[in-house]
Amino acid sequence: MNLGSLEGKKISIICGGWSAEREISLKTGKAVFKALEDLNLDLDLIDIKSEKEAHDLDNSLGLAFIALHGRGGEDGFIQNLFEQKLIPYTGSNSSVCKLTMNKSETKKIWIKEGLLTPDFLEINFDTENDSYHELNFGIQNLSEIIQGNKPIVVKPCREGSSFGISIVQDTSNGVNEEILAARSYDNRVILEEFIEGTELTVPILDGKALTPISIKPNSKFYDYEAKYERKDTVYEASKLDKQRMKEVKGLALEAYSVLECKGWARVDLIDSKEENFYLIEINTVPGLTNTSLFPKSAALEGISFTELVIRMLKTA
Repeated sequence: MNLGSLEGKKISIICGGWSAEREISLKTGKAVFKALEDLNLDLDLIDIKSEKEAHDLDNSLGLAFIALHGRGGEDGFIQNLFEQKLIPYTGSNSSVCKLTMNKSETKKIWIKEGLLTPDFLEINFDTENDSYHELNFGIQNLSEIIQGNKPIVVKPCREGSSFGISIVQDTSNGVNEEILAARSYDNRVILEEFIEGTELTVPILDGKALTPISIKPNSKFYDYEAKYERKDTVYEASKLDKQRMKEVKGLALEAYSVLECKGWARVDLIDSKEENFYLIEINTVPGLTNTSLFPKSAALEGISFTELVIRMLKTA
């Protein structure tokens, strides 16, 4: 395998962290380390458990492969530290990661750019007294949602791996329980228009959209259990015709580009029953475990897991 500019470099894989996604991050870090360990590279696998441990990292690291998911890893925190210490790292910069970690702010940019994403209502909680105020982005206010009794998705603004997400099919009894479940992860919560259709994900590697993957969970939705624990979730190359394949790849690339992402990321969408593609979110440090979507897509392109990691490192 051609290592090119990586030859002779020290590479540190940064994983673990202190977010709700810690266990997934550890799996990603170990998978990346295993992929590289036979290539005679100078490797470190570093599990950081706190902000203090992150601050203690210095430029003896060499090139950092960021395998941290969730807060601390995808919100710009670790990227900002590395920028200050002049440590090269994989993925998007700190300001982009801070933006894309926030589903609400990401969707606002997509809306501004004319890209299709479900309407939503943002709820911001006052952390002192747990009161909240609503911000309307196409969807009605909370009382009108309940009266209309249309399905909605409730989720934390800044969380991953489907933590805190609920789909409410019947809102006639209110959504307080679901809002509080999301609130336990973040003081900013969004209520999003539910779009019925097939979940798709489009990985992007160095400015190229890879093969979209269709996700068919055997549960209410693609939640944490369906992602990491169940064995009956179906993943397959999306069976789209040539024109729609071009359309979804183009949309994913545009969603990635308007946010100024770099290196690699994964764009999640819904292919609605009306055959419209709705942008849901973008992940700047997606998982690389044995059930993760990015390596599944890369494999369909003939890219082995080791080659995928090498390509990611070369974008740093």
